[in-house]
Amino acid sequence: MHVFIIIICFIIALLAKLQKNPPRYLNTFIIYILVTIAVEMMAWWYNIHNKHNLIFYNFYAIINFTYLIFLLRSFMANKRMINVMGVLMIIYPVLALINLVFIQKLDTFNTYTFLSGCIIVVTASICYFYERIKYPGPHSLLQEPAFWVSTGLLFFYTCSPPLTGVLNAISLMPFYNYKTLYIINLMVNIILYLLFSISFICNLIFRRYS
Repeated sequence: MHVFIIIICFIIALLAKLQKNPPRYLNTFIIYILVTIAVEMMAWWYNIHNKHNLIFYNFYAIINFTYLIFLLRSFMANKRMINVMGVLMIIYPVLALINLVFIQKLDTFNTYTFLSGCIIVVTASICYFYERIKYPGPHSLLQEPAFWVSTGLLFFYTCSPPLTGVLNAISLMPFYNYKTLYIINLMVNIILYLLFSISFICNLIFRRYS
């Protein structure tokens, strides 16, 4: 279900790309969504064949959060925050790789990498909103694609730590409880990509009539 939503989001992003003067981040965002679809499909294939698929999610988490730091950095106007985010783009993947190879390793879901990435993304999203509220632009926030992207990231990565971040701890829970948490996480994931889609639709509408 959520892969279907991601594919729809990808198609809408491609349509937004066809408009005049699309947002600068759109090219990389399209690639990011395409990579996400590929990872989800490979993980699904491994899962139905009863093969270990955590390696995909562990590597994807590093790519995912590094890109999101880059993306949120592109939304910033404050030079100090831009510099901080630039440093995090280098430090985060290095520490995540160290965790992957030497600490939690490949066969365990890398919760340290995931939780630290969540903290960075949530903090950066809050900084973006603070910046936009303190220094409002000529347009309404609702007309800005970056607003919807940041809203989706703030919502998803605020809700995800209690669900995904403790995956190793709940792996021994009864199947019913585990399935319930999975469904909740699935719904949160769908909301994330719906908000991404709204950002692209927003771009289509306001670019067309501006």
